[in-house]
Formats: sequence, C-alpha cells, structure tokens
Amino acid sequence: MSDADKSVAATANFAGVEKHNFTLMQCWQVLKDEPKWWELKTKIDATPNSASRKSVPSSLSRDISDLDPNKSSSTSPSKKRPMGRDAAKEAKKKAALVSSECMSKMHELSVQRIELFKETEGERKARLDEMVALEKAKAEEAREHRKMMLEIERERLALDKQRLRMDDEKKEKEEDERILAINLDQCQPMQRMYYQALQEDIIQRMMSRRHGPNQ
Repeated sequence: MSDADKSVAATANFAGVEKHNFTLMQCWQVLKDEPKWWELKTKIDATPNSASRKSVPSSLSRDISDLDPNKSSSTSPSKKRPMGRDAAKEAKKKAALVSSECMSKMHELSVQRIELFKETEGERKARLDEMVALEKAKAEEAREHRKMMLEIERERLALDKQRLRMDDEKKEKEEDERILAINLDQCQPMQRMYYQALQEDIIQRMMSRRHGPNQ
C-alpha cells in the first residue's frame, strides 16, 4: 500500500471507531515524521495487555505497524528517511496558513466582542435616556396636576366666600325687614327711639345703595 492508501484506510478505521471523520489531516501531514509519533507505537507495542492497546482496533494497529519504516519493506533503510526540502517547505507553508487563519479568526472574534460591547453601551445609554425622559414627563404631569388642584381650590374658596356673603346679605335683609315692620306707635318710648334710629339707618343705607356711594 502507498502512503496515501494507508492514510485513507486509517481515516476510514477512525471514522468507524469514533463515529465521525478525522479532521486533523493537515496536522498529521506535518507531524507524521516526528519522533514523538513513533513513541506512541513504542508504548503500545511495549504494553500488549494495557487498556490503551485494547482500545485500539486491530486494523488500526496493523496500519500503525505498516507505517513503521523499519517494517515497511526489506528494501527500506533501517533509519527513518528525513523530510525532503519540498516537503519541509510545504509543511511550513501549511503551518503558516493555519496560523494565519487562526489569527484571522481571533481578530474577527475581537471585533465582534468590541461591536457587542458598543451595542451594549448604546442600549444602556438609550435605556438611561428613556428613563430620564420618563421621569421628566412624570414630574411635568405631577406639576400640572398640582396646578390644576390649586386652581380648583381657589375656585372652591371663591364660591364659599360668595355663598357666605350671600348668606350674610340674606340675613341682613331679613333683619332689616323685621326692623322696618315694627310699629313704633306700639312700642315703649325708649324702644321707639331705638327702633326709629335703626329704621332711619336702614333707609339711609338703602338710599345710598340705590344712588351710589358718591351721592
């Protein structure tokens, strides 16, 4: 099997075990020739009864074994072949592309956070302005209500004053009529002098009201 066929078989086995596709192929292309990868196989081979080896399907273990350069073929060199110049350049290019994409994503997230913060500040300011406008409207409404109540109270006091004046005038008129109806000839001399003075005073006030205060 070629390296491409082995990669396809390995990803198929991964999808069958993990129930989802292998999404780190670019990372695998960069790291597959690193010594740390072979440390995993060494640990698996060294512990044949361990849980880590039992958890690895036989087909995947076989593919890992097939990837071992020491067992791939009799014609292969005993040591791992170093990465070629073109492969190294391609790996660096892919790593730089991944790093650039990560930086772009981080920048987009930062911009989104800033925009969200600005929107939140704008909403907070709008809500504060709305509350201030509402308080002003309530204060203006309360002021108008107090003004209307004061006007109603003034009108009520004026009506009460007018009613009291009318009551006083009515009582005064009734008293004047009573005094004028007294027959002086039937009164004692002192009473006649008293009621006569009152009758003259009443007649004078009546004449004064009829002709005005200046006449």
